[in-house]
Amino acid sequence: MGEAYLPCCGEFCSTCVYHTGGKEPHCPGCGTVRGKPFWGRCPIYACADKKGVEHCGLCPDFPCDAFIGHYEESLPEGQRNAVTRAGILAYRARHGDDKTIELLKKISFRSGQ
Repeated sequence: MGEAYLPCCGEFCSTCVYHTGGKEPHCPGCGTVRGKPFWGRCPIYACADKKGVEHCGLCPDFPCDAFIGHYEESLPEGQRNAVTRAGILAYRARHGDDKTIELLKKISFRSGQ
């Protein structure tokens, strides 16, 4: 599964085919491209960066409407994805990156990955 990468939004880039090289264009992750991946500007990254937090789970306003309203509508899980990511970030804030990566390796968010 390659190197684990946790962006500020609660996704698990290590399961993304754009991050792992299974699809083009390659995405190195929001931290590397400062919230401007190939698909555009990420408002979640911009907000976390502006507030000076490593990830949204550490923000005093978390979970906010902007976070819960940020999801890819074309995915079958839709807004449920944002709610799931909120739970992941709450876990990450309490237990840290290593335990979060362990948890994420046990579950799958998208079929076929």
